Amino acid sequence: MVASAAPDAVDTQGATAAVLAATVAFAFKGVVAKLAYATGMGVPAFLVLRFAVAVPLFWIGARMLVRGSLGLTWRQWIMSSMAGFTFFLAAYTDLTAISLIDAGTSRLVLFTFPAIVIFLNAALERRAPKLRDILTFAITYVGVAMAALPHGLAALTPTQVQGMCWAIGSAITYAIYLTASQRIMKDIGSARFTAASNSVTLIAMVVLTAITPGFDALTFPTVGIGWGVVNAIACTVIPFFLLFEGIRRCGAVRASLLTLCGPVITAVGAWAILGETLTPFQIAGFAITIVSVASLSLPRDAVGAILAKCRRCPS
Repeated sequence: MVASAAPDAVDTQGATAAVLAATVAFAFKGVVAKLAYATGMGVPAFLVLRFAVAVPLFWIGARMLVRGSLGLTWRQWIMSSMAGFTFFLAAYTDLTAISLIDAGTSRLVLFTFPAIVIFLNAALERRAPKLRDILTFAITYVGVAMAALPHGLAALTPTQVQGMCWAIGSAITYAIYLTASQRIMKDIGSARFTAASNSVTLIAMVVLTAITPGFDALTFPTVGIGWGVVNAIACTVIPFFLLFEGIRRCGAVRASLLTLCGPVITAVGAWAILGETLTPFQIAGFAITIVSVASLSLPRDAVGAILAKCRRCPS
């Protein structure tokens, strides 16, 4: 018999390096998108270019990783198509948010999707969320509010309000995509699922652009094309395969913990490249959000033990 799919512990350092490299690459997606927008390229054009470059590379990667046929049944295609359309919504809302607000803030709001996934799973299982999950959700968005609203709601411009709404929409749709895709990937594998669902995402983007009157015109400035290709290869395809390999070697739990540095990397990159800045109050909000989301990866008995120790501490 073939051994069970346990993480390969032989090359822990290599797995860690792969996951961290993927995290850094994913983190710079928003920064690269901002650079493309600065050339005059709109969100639709950037998305079409990104997926047009990425999809063939995903299929090539799937061919290299999957033993046997890459073919899918009609049912598998339908399920992958539904997930792919949801991912299109997540990607479109994410990149629209990045065009309206700071890349670091947008990334932080998107980073709250694990908390939303918990509530989605509770709804699907027809049970009430646990108190720990409710507290985590509340604390997470307190941190987001501190980072995104350092001067209160009154200081937000209409553009910033729109950007925050788009970012929240991206977090919700991405959480729905992840929740739905888990069962599909168990059936067809992550490599085939990613290639198939992203193909549908590309089709959805092209169709929507073609049939929507007055939709943002597709312009492809030469420099913008360069940034779009960089985003597709360096911030989409390569990090996906690095993350896939890292998870295979060290497991999903360790990999998810390593990706917690993603919003911080985005904030630093946006500061260094785009000139975006954070106040100490906003940095505190970043820290609260990251620690809160990180707590979702801890075993429940571990959280209980920490809380018990806190209760025993003298006031």
